[in-house]
Amino acid sequence: MDDADALFVKLINQIHARIGSYLHYGMGVQPQVTWASIANSEFIAEWDVTDDCISPETGCLDEGWVATVTDNTTAMLIGSIQPTAKSVSTSISVQGLGPISPGITMEILCKLSCPHTKQPHATATFRNKDDRALVYAVGSHTKFFKEGLASTQPKM
Repeated sequence: MDDADALFVKLINQIHARIGSYLHYGMGVQPQVTWASIANSEFIAEWDVTDDCISPETGCLDEGWVATVTDNTTAMLIGSIQPTAKSVSTSISVQGLGPISPGITMEILCKLSCPHTKQPHATATFRNKDDRALVYAVGSHTKFFKEGLASTQPKM
């Protein structure tokens, strides 16, 4: 990772912290960005899956957690294109591929496509850090940039 990529990691983590910004659902779950590539428009975030994250009914990480993290991590990447622009999500989807159990470190690989359009799209691949071939879920998020959008969420 070069200096520009290290600065990109810092920017993504600052966007995710949303200091002085708006309240977003699930922002208490903040996977830490550990690697980024500006050239490839992607980053990797990590999250240690603990017993506190696990649903007592299923013994696995809840798919709602995966959907929330897909929304928040890909929104950070999409938001890095135009940090002051307003946007709205037009599509979010998650496909679970296998159970996520406690005791692993999960990598979330976020990739951006179509960065120079009004509807940028990003994907999130949830995989095992120690065995990257082991993929637990894949998420997809498309947003729409539009001037004049108003912020409707309450300030923190």
